[in-house]
Amino acid sequence: MSYCLSRYERIRYVRFYQQRSRVPRERQMEKGSDFIPARHTMPHLAILSFDHLHAFHYLECLTRMNTVHLAAVAEPDASRLAPHAQALSGVTVYADYQEMLGRESLDGVIICAANARHKEIVIDCARAGQAILCEKPIAIRTADGREMLAICEAHDILFGICFPVRFSEPLHRAKKLVQQGGLGKVAAVKATNHGTMPGGWFADPELAGGGAVMDHTVHVVDVLRWLFEAEFTRVFAHSATRLYEIPVEDCGLLTLEMSNGVFVSLDTSWSRPNRSFPIWGDVSLSIIGSEGVLDLDLFPWTLNLFSETVGKHLAIAHDGDLNQAMLENFAQAIQGQAKISATGMDGLRALEVAEAAYRSIQDQKVIEL
Repeated sequence: MSYCLSRYERIRYVRFYQQRSRVPRERQMEKGSDFIPARHTMPHLAILSFDHLHAFHYLECLTRMNTVHLAAVAEPDASRLAPHAQALSGVTVYADYQEMLGRESLDGVIICAANARHKEIVIDCARAGQAILCEKPIAIRTADGREMLAICEAHDILFGICFPVRFSEPLHRAKKLVQQGGLGKVAAVKATNHGTMPGGWFADPELAGGGAVMDHTVHVVDVLRWLFEAEFTRVFAHSATRLYEIPVEDCGLLTLEMSNGVFVSLDTSWSRPNRSFPIWGDVSLSIIGSEGVLDLDLFPWTLNLFSETVGKHLAIAHDGDLNQAMLENFAQAIQGQAKISATGMDGLRALEVAEAAYRSIQDQKVIEL
């Protein structure tokens, strides 16, 4: 669907790019989104679409949270919602999200549609004055992501992206350790974001924008941007379809460089068995420094530190619900009690790296960012 920008939106769209062009990339990531104060004492939220598997977990989280009210959901396929009738008791169900936006008094929406539909829904919600938390990736093209950001800024809309890994306790401990010099000079990171092949629209290039590289690059890119407070500068990538007969890649390997000099390797493959593997996959980091190595497995939360300085191995294990922590942050941000953890700009930066990876795969060369 194409959109006609209003005169006011066009003015803000141009200013958005003029302002961004004058601000270094490292400073852009520090800027939080504005927020519209909540209409209710307890934020009234809605879930738009159950295309994404995460929507069902968000539903579970929201129904047990006592700090928000799940007022409505919008999903045209009633069969998707039938198994969750108990959780949806008292929640108004719509087949058309635009009807929902017109009827409900909401404070925010959580968008769980297929990737290609994010732009359309985000723009409609921004024009309806709704705070937005959108599934990753922000869009399937960076040009779409920029337009979404500009329109949200034009309407002073809080715009966040679902990057729950930012709420991992071991990741926060790792950042503190890195900042304190506990690993010495960090030279490299070996990262993985493996998973099971989700099937459905995830394997449709028109709806998903790609396969395993699109699905799993953005999480780790966001984690490392946040961890090091640095940007990615170069990308080289390979991909293949080796495990399933699908029209998108199921294996991906990226090598990247960051503005702080750190070298990164990332395996994004859908290489975990669907039925026998105990969990869906992993997000793992091995951070290699001159004075130690830090291994993180973020599902569940685990930190292993091998330190030359203290001469011992330290292991920390913990479990928790990262999605619920992310949703609580969104509710607090709506009320002005916290900054949104991952902004639309963070989503755009992650998508820029994924898009550069696809250009590298196509052209078989290093892509500069």
